[in-house]
Amino acid sequence: MYKKAWNLISKSRRIVLISHINPDGDALGSSLSLYPLLRDMGKKVTVVNVTVPLPVRYDFLPNFDKIKPKLPEQFDLLISFDCGSFDRLGIDRQTVPLINIDHHITNTLYGDINLIDPALPSASSVVLQLLKENRIALRKDVSTCIYTALAEDTGFFSYENVDKRTFEIAAELIAAKADPSFIARQLKERNSLAKLRLEALTVEKLQLINHAMVGYAILNLDDFHKTGALRSDSDACVNLIRSLATVQLAILFIEEPEGYKISLRSKENIDVAEIALAMGGGGHKRAAGFNVRHRDTQKILDDILQKVHL
Repeated sequence: MYKKAWNLISKSRRIVLISHINPDGDALGSSLSLYPLLRDMGKKVTVVNVTVPLPVRYDFLPNFDKIKPKLPEQFDLLISFDCGSFDRLGIDRQTVPLINIDHHITNTLYGDINLIDPALPSASSVVLQLLKENRIALRKDVSTCIYTALAEDTGFFSYENVDKRTFEIAAELIAAKADPSFIARQLKERNSLAKLRLEALTVEKLQLINHAMVGYAILNLDDFHKTGALRSDSDACVNLIRSLATVQLAILFIEEPEGYKISLRSKENIDVAEIALAMGGGGHKRAAGFNVRHRDTQKILDDILQKVHL
């Protein structure tokens, strides 16, 4: 499949690289990693993410400023990254071929070619495998994007998806000139005051139930206005809840114009991908999410808790 995917890429002239709405580091790093390689092959390449504004914490990534919020008028190949289902791309169905690159076990296999490997720690690791299978040499701008995505999606090598292979991938990227200390500084030491205020507000709103084994907080649109925080600033808030010693399941409600985005995180004994999948979403065993199109937060909470055994 890796050979088949690269053959299709090689034959295509106008290529769109697209990642999921409200992108994280894996989504943006994976999509940007192929951009310079395809440009050097003479392709007309457009990197797309429909989210506006994009999270500025990733602005150090090579070619970040090339990301567009809309599809170009003409293209003959679409490549998606880190996206479990087509609707999460935020675009209409297209008539062109689609290569789906991901590592979520809940991926719906919506591509004409699906490069999905749940055993790999990040979607960017699947991109790396694509390059290796086709003997494409790594270089600094590419390895920086892939390493950033890997670091972000493993919680800087602290999540359950980390194993010997993860560190072997990291070592390979460092050998190709990815700078781990530079990337860590960019991601961990450039917090805005608005983001810190939102995290403080999350702690203030935190509710503990089920003998403090479940922690949840509800962030409303007004909370973002009050703190000045962006939607992307909430990404760390659910991990903040999970970090509490007693919490086995962390739930963050993020209000959106038509309902709520629910982020789930867990520790050893709860598979949140299973919960999210039942609610129309997806993700990983310890990190997943879904969307609802109503505002009854108590019903959402009850529906989640019915699927949890503590």
